[in-house]
Amino acid sequence: MAGLLAACASTRELPPQEARIVAPVDAMIVPPPGGPAIVNVVSRTFPNAVQQDINLATNARTAGENKISIIRFVDEGGDGSDAALRDIPFTQVNLTEEALKAWPDTGMAVSPYYVQNDYGPFGYAIGRPANGDTCIYAWQRIAPSLKPSGALDRGAITVRLQLCKQRATEQELLEVMYRLRLNSSVHAPRPAPAAIGRIAAPIRPVGAQGFAEVIEVAEPVSQPRATARPAPAPAPAPTVVPVATTPPPGAPIVPSPGGSTGSGPTVPAPPSSGVVVPGPRS
Repeated sequence: MAGLLAACASTRELPPQEARIVAPVDAMIVPPPGGPAIVNVVSRTFPNAVQQDINLATNARTAGENKISIIRFVDEGGDGSDAALRDIPFTQVNLTEEALKAWPDTGMAVSPYYVQNDYGPFGYAIGRPANGDTCIYAWQRIAPSLKPSGALDRGAITVRLQLCKQRATEQELLEVMYRLRLNSSVHAPRPAPAAIGRIAAPIRPVGAQGFAEVIEVAEPVSQPRATARPAPAPAPAPTVVPVATTPPPGAPIVPSPGGSTGSGPTVPAPPSSGVVVPGPRS
């Protein structure tokens, strides 16, 4: 039995290796698509853990390293008496001092907000130096998982992100922590909901956005509103030609009815006797 236990224990140990450059595809954690890009990956193996620094590209003016540091334990942390790496809880680490050491003279302020990503809760600090950069120092510890028997199934994982970027917002830098991805599964798959397959338990295709259509129906195109017809233009007013008040030279002056003629010659009315035109013969 002692030999069997010793053989099982030996499978949890890793062959130690000094720091070396490995391919980016061998990184234990990767930044989100679109960057920041990986420059190189420095890996070191301890008997009980693998430690990596994933160095990132940067356009920042602040002095310091842009990188993701990760330690993945395959067993419990060592006690410092051998080459095994210690698993130090964050409660025993001065994270504010770490943030100031990573980005000195940036005025790092620790966030008071509770946040979590797909792997659990994490913390962070933000700095804004006078050169226009925005800097973040974030940390996360993913607790070890146990088998049903109580034995260690997966060791703890610690992640630290330090990143400065020119003309970036806090939200943009914090989003990197939400989109970091480990290169292997961490949490055991959750059991399926008990309603699946059960009789008299209808399940409809309804998600967070409401009913999920197989073929989305395009939104109706709104017709432009009918515009009122313009009112017809008013008919042009007739042109009134003013009557000349002064007759041309030599023209007779015709008095207005019942009015005086004023000065000038008077045109007599036609005589009462005149030529009589006989009517037609009967």
